Amino acid sequence: MKLLADSSAILALVLRKDRNHARAVAFVRDNPQTRFVVTELVLAEVATRMRARAGAERAVAVARSLLDSRRYELVLVDVEVLRGAIDRMARLADKRLSLTDCASFELMEGLGLDSAFTFDRDFRDCGYRMLP
Repeated sequence: MKLLADSSAILALVLRKDRNHARAVAFVRDNPQTRFVVTELVLAEVATRMRARAGAERAVAVARSLLDSRRYELVLVDVEVLRGAIDRMARLADKRLSLTDCASFELMEGLGLDSAFTFDRDFRDCGYRMLP
């Protein structure tokens, strides 16, 4: 199984004080064959939030770990995905979606993914399945 990994889930995995930490760890442990797609936008969110919560050293370690992991595939967002994300943001102006979320949705559609490893309800509200 392949899932898009959102920053909410990655942060839950690495931050023990996150309210979703136990669920995130259990999901990853119980699904060893699952592979995750991460965009550079999600990676940037994770590193930025880790920097704010745990310091630069920890942020760098987490970012490097994601880049080096065989379980996580970094997919760079191209101009067409960004254009689609911006168009999506305009269409869904009634929702509080980030550009990163909209780009994630565009990428998921392009890759044929209907599910994400996330705790962000915006995924569900936009028609995607949230795991765990």
